[in-house]
Amino acid sequence: MSLAKWLQGSIVDTGLQYTKQYSHEISNLQVTHQSLWAWKSDKALSEIVLLSKAHLIQDIHIEISDFKSDTACLAKEHIKTFFVKEVKGFIGHAGWYAHNLEGIMPTGPKESFPDVLMEKTAFSLEAHTPASIWIEFNVPDHAKAGIYKGTISFLSTLDDEKLVFDYELEVLDAVLPSARNYRFDVEYWHHPYSSAEYYNVVPFSSEHLDLLKSHLSLYKELGGHALTATIVEEAWGGQTYSKNPVHYPSMIKWIKTLKGKWSFDYTHFDKWVQLGKDLNIADVVICYSMLPWNNEITYYDELTMKQHTITVSIDHLQEYRSVWIPFLEAFIEHLDEKSWFDTIYMGYDERHNMGAVFDIVDEIKNKDGKTLNKSAAFNDFEGNQQIFNRLDSASVGLEEIRQSVESFKAQVEKRKREGKKTTMYTATEHFPNSFIKSMPVESYWTIMYAGSLGATGYLRWAFDAWVEDPLEDATHSAFQAGDCFLVYPSPKEKKVKHSLRSIRLTKLDEGVRDLNKLYLIKETNAYFKHKVETLLEKVKSQYPYEEVETPTSWAIAGRPAKWATSDTKYHMVQDMNALKAQIKDITQDYIHYLKISNANTEKF
Repeated sequence: MSLAKWLQGSIVDTGLQYTKQYSHEISNLQVTHQSLWAWKSDKALSEIVLLSKAHLIQDIHIEISDFKSDTACLAKEHIKTFFVKEVKGFIGHAGWYAHNLEGIMPTGPKESFPDVLMEKTAFSLEAHTPASIWIEFNVPDHAKAGIYKGTISFLSTLDDEKLVFDYELEVLDAVLPSARNYRFDVEYWHHPYSSAEYYNVVPFSSEHLDLLKSHLSLYKELGGHALTATIVEEAWGGQTYSKNPVHYPSMIKWIKTLKGKWSFDYTHFDKWVQLGKDLNIADVVICYSMLPWNNEITYYDELTMKQHTITVSIDHLQEYRSVWIPFLEAFIEHLDEKSWFDTIYMGYDERHNMGAVFDIVDEIKNKDGKTLNKSAAFNDFEGNQQIFNRLDSASVGLEEIRQSVESFKAQVEKRKREGKKTTMYTATEHFPNSFIKSMPVESYWTIMYAGSLGATGYLRWAFDAWVEDPLEDATHSAFQAGDCFLVYPSPKEKKVKHSLRSIRLTKLDEGVRDLNKLYLIKETNAYFKHKVETLLEKVKSQYPYEEVETPTSWAIAGRPAKWATSDTKYHMVQDMNALKAQIKDITQDYIHYLKISNANTEKF
């Protein structure tokens, strides 16, 4: 069988999705050459879509050449290819956890979307079914600037012919800061108990910690360094998936002793934080929450030898103080012993009555007279500035920012002068977004829009709150498919397990890298500050979307899902490609300036 006769392919835009329903359009694409660019210590991305014309084609292999410039070589080991696995998911809005406490899964239409980046040495291709191959060019920091040329080829053991794609990669003479030193970072909330349940290991056992080490190493590469920790059971009211009675346990176990005093077991908390410290992250650990969504605290009673749950609301101040002040006193003493106090933030997620809680937190000081930091996802940044100003780290939702863009930008700049972080977050019902049905370009746009606001970072729930079988079906009982995780687990049968990236996450990461280039250039002088700000001002705040009504068979929801229209797909990709081209132009201007500045310095 002649491979070239039966297999066709094309280089495509990484901002779009390529599913079976578009097989005809894909068959008309014939792009076999692409020019890319990157900084040193950076990545360039590409995607090739293959299509079998008529037959099942088995045992397709990928062959990567070394990439060579006139004076240097980028070894093929720096170029990674991934088979993109499809995952199905419900395309409507699943509703909201408060309206579906039993976790009933939605009924209605599901579709499959290419999302999981799988490392495969060979694969098969069914007739008339597209397969996406994701390509990542990793440029080391010591690479020489220049234009490198090479090929990505596809071949079969049944045929000597190859399907060849030619690439040029221009390495620009600028070095991207390490993720640790990003000006703009990410905070993806964690759910370590989810991985323990998925892989059926004891939470925070040595086996689990080995899995988490690989997991957090990926997070670190993305520019993440803040850890999510829990101090009560079900801080978010049980909305995450789990088959266990408690969906998201507390890392700190509450105990009422025989004497009626509060005691606390920090075993899980300490292992989690120490793992982060060992990986040189966890300089911020956000603890949820003194305002849990259901106001409940679960504890073990030594007298009855049973678990009990009490409701403790800030609206009943004396009762609230009687529970939380002993916790704060013990917690702060423990943090001082571990020398972790300065890294701990008390976290709150879209809660009311935070002022009274802040007052209690500020009462209890550590050995150096300091009070605990405060962090919150908090949308009322205009109407409740008294609370907003007390937050050391604050994140505001996309939809709320759009209502008062200039006010938010002013708050960002004010808080920067005070040494405080202000980030943007996206969540269910926001558009654009990063669900499995979302166009990949939406993730890139998300970061660029956050940059246009001057934000110091981007926050999202969640990194890894997996559903039962995430590699096959991302449908959630409360949120749009893919909302609760950006990484996937390894297949359970794999001996070596590590987290698998989604295309959504990879495009977020591309945006983070590009925005950090701009933030670095912006610091150079007033000229570059103006150029960068002028460029980012071109990022549109919204694009048209269409609504998918919730099927009547799924009565719990009653909310539409928002997806990009055909025109939006085209225009957003066009806009973001134009933006990326201008980032290259500004980079070249920046490099020229640095060379002149260095030459002038050498003269003196």
